[in-house]
Amino acid sequence: MQKKIDSNFLELQVSESITAQEVLQLPEVKKLYNQDINSLRVGVNGEELDGKYKATPANHRMSHGERLEIYRSLNQDPKQRRQNKAKAAKKR
Repeated sequence: MQKKIDSNFLELQVSESITAQEVLQLPEVKKLYNQDINSLRVGVNGEELDGKYKATPANHRMSHGERLEIYRSLNQDPKQRRQNKAKAAKKR
């Protein structure tokens, strides 16, 4: 069963034995990204699956209620953005 929350969030009911990588290969999820699955940065509940401190996506078995996240790069550094905004506000 699939429930579309908005363009960036998708709620799926999957088997608890499914891996994070298998979730990324589902057609509903593939529509959300345009990259090779191996080049994606992904995490579960805010912790990146990098193979160092957490398992890799291929080895992480999803549990009930876990949130799989696909990370994308930022267009602008948030710290620099706040500084630019503060400077602009000072000039007014």
